[in-house]
Amino acid sequence: MHRSTSAVRRACAVGTTVALVGLTTGLGIMTATAASAAEPLDTTQPVVTEETPAPAPSDEPTPSDSPAPADETPAPQVPADEPTTPATTEPAAPVSPAAPAPEATAKPDATPTPDVTVQAEDATVTITGKPKVGSLLSAVTTGFDSDLGYTYAWKDANGLVLSKTATYQVDPTDVRTTITVAVTGTLPGATETTTVTSEATAPVTQDPAFLAADGTPTTEGTSRRHPLQLTATAGDAFSHVFRAQGSPTPTYALAWFDPDDAELAEEYPEDDWSPADQLPEGLAFDASTGELSGTATDAYDWEFAVTATSGTESVTQYVQLNVEAGAPAGIMVYTTDRAGLFDEDEDFDDRKIWIVQPDGSVITLGGPVGYAEGGRPTIKQGGTLIVAGGLVDRWGNLAGDLDEDAPVLLPTVSSDVASDVIAPDAEYGDAGIVNVTFPHASVHHLTVSSGDFSTAFAVDVQPTAVAPVVAPKPVPAAAPVTPVNTGGQLAYTGSDATGALPWALGLLVAGAGLVGARALRRRHTQR
Repeated sequence: MHRSTSAVRRACAVGTTVALVGLTTGLGIMTATAASAAEPLDTTQPVVTEETPAPAPSDEPTPSDSPAPADETPAPQVPADEPTTPATTEPAAPVSPAAPAPEATAKPDATPTPDVTVQAEDATVTITGKPKVGSLLSAVTTGFDSDLGYTYAWKDANGLVLSKTATYQVDPTDVRTTITVAVTGTLPGATETTTVTSEATAPVTQDPAFLAADGTPTTEGTSRRHPLQLTATAGDAFSHVFRAQGSPTPTYALAWFDPDDAELAEEYPEDDWSPADQLPEGLAFDASTGELSGTATDAYDWEFAVTATSGTESVTQYVQLNVEAGAPAGIMVYTTDRAGLFDEDEDFDDRKIWIVQPDGSVITLGGPVGYAEGGRPTIKQGGTLIVAGGLVDRWGNLAGDLDEDAPVLLPTVSSDVASDVIAPDAEYGDAGIVNVTFPHASVHHLTVSSGDFSTAFAVDVQPTAVAPVVAPKPVPAAAPVTPVNTGGQLAYTGSDATGALPWALGLLVAGAGLVGARALRRRHTQR
């Protein structure tokens, strides 16, 4: 049968009041209250309320003080025998406290279970470690019962669960997102678990790292001893894009390859040197895109460096750009006075080298000037020029294989003066050096050829007071030192082989003279 909600509420209120009064006023009042509290449950309750005025019209006179004795004596005797007489006065006093009933209902419910909500506010979890790719993040908790286990849930900004372990290693896929960790554990004195979530980290960053052609991080070029190798061809368009990963997005810049160059640039700021001076002419670096592009014409191994910076972190890639010569377009000749090259008694500052280009124009190196475009090979009557030549591309770069073990082609040399003596050098013929001795003083015209290419130039043979030598003796036969010499001396001159030979071969073989000429020309132009 359905019960009235108001009746149930009244019953609960009365029962609660009885319990409260019994706990606060003692056993004696509890007994009286219990007795009086039973009356509201009696079905005759409305009748009792109507009969309350009955004692008033009684014939017996009642003094005005009669209510006082009624409070002292009759109250404890009413409950069992006479439910109607005292009920009108006594029940009203204990029933009146029914107003605080809502507070009373909450306290009995909270007594058996601790207030988990309040304690959960004291439990915390924080993240230690840098929010950076590769770093290890850890969850540090406080306020939980350390004797019980925890569960973890690492999440990104979109709520995607990344891991359920106590630590988390930041992955590259987390770049630019934030990370939180939720820890579920039991609080002291609680019977149920509580979950606490940390504050979000800062957006995940990533240290810069250069990328290989396939887009994966690479360590190639991170050491000056093992630079990144790039190849270009003189006269051909070249492009290479330096790419790096990182967050924030990396920025690029040229840097010094050699620390000594960086120190010189700081020591002499008036020279206005910069890392861009390390690049060959014709190539430029775009810092906004990381692209190196253009057309180089100087065949050489160029060294420079590129940095990628992300936030406060930077990485450097060292580069060696090998510009190779183009297709052969002519022959270039190197010539100098043989005595001036090997004779230690000659003043080194007076020695000159002439570079004859495919079109016959001359570049003069050495002497008081140091570098000059133009001039003419000059030698004393009876002296000997050494001649070496090689195929060059249209930019003047020595073409062909420059490997030290590769065979060297001996150029073909001819003269318009029949008395000139032309023969391979007795000592260095296998290095491609030809001797030309001039018995007569005049202007001689030499032609040097190799394969299908040739070049011609004039030689000024100046007269001397001494009678010219018609035909020089072979160099070994003229040597004043016995052949058993093992001290590293050239038998025919007495000069130190370890000093003269590298100087000669380094200049006349493998294009070293040409490289020096072009470098000097470039410096001369800049100044």
